[in-house]
Amino acid sequence: MEPDNVPARFNRPIQSAPQQIASTIKESILDGTLPAGARLPTEQRLTEMFGVSRPTLREALRELRAAKILVAKRGRNGGYRVTEFSPRSLASTMSEFISLALGANRTSHAQLFEVREALEVLAAQSAARNRTDADLERLDAILRSSSTQDRDELLRCDISFHRGLADASHNPLIIAYVSASSIALTQISDLEASLSEGVVAHLDEVLDAVRSRDADRAGEAMHLHLRYFADFYTGYQGPQ
Repeated sequence: MEPDNVPARFNRPIQSAPQQIASTIKESILDGTLPAGARLPTEQRLTEMFGVSRPTLREALRELRAAKILVAKRGRNGGYRVTEFSPRSLASTMSEFISLALGANRTSHAQLFEVREALEVLAAQSAARNRTDADLERLDAILRSSSTQDRDELLRCDISFHRGLADASHNPLIIAYVSASSIALTQISDLEASLSEGVVAHLDEVLDAVRSRDADRAGEAMHLHLRYFADFYTGYQGPQ
């Protein structure tokens, strides 16, 4: 008969040697022992440190590279380094996942819009609280470029504004998530054909609220702006 007071850690799955090595390296990154950009010891040194064969070590390193935790470089100053974690690199990884999920019908365009709407409203509110004068200048310049009838230019202006607004939040996670959804949006091949001048509607109101540091009004203006896309995303079934 098994005792009732078995520690929870006893129920954890037993890790293979490569998984244990990968976990140890990840823990070293999390506790700051291996900061972003740090180079790992050579493979020879790592095999000695962990007491494993080179194939076992390489399996662990492959796992960390696949997860984009490590990057490998060739040459005299090559080897394995801890990834420089940036909002843009996270956005690239997330946008690939979103695009694949849409292509495989594992998520819908309506679901993408639902998440994007919540993120964009949050970005607008955060930008109103945290923006700098330089942020305002950039957003002003983007909106000035929207006085065009060209659909391609209108879409670029809209996406640039949203990414600039996220940057103005100075929150790396908001920057990453908004950038990822924006990248995924540009990959909808027949989106441009459905656009009109309404794609940039109410962005001037968003900017005015951000300039005034009025977070509530910035969020409300963003809601109004996103209404333009609501019907499109709700009924969109993908390229026909």
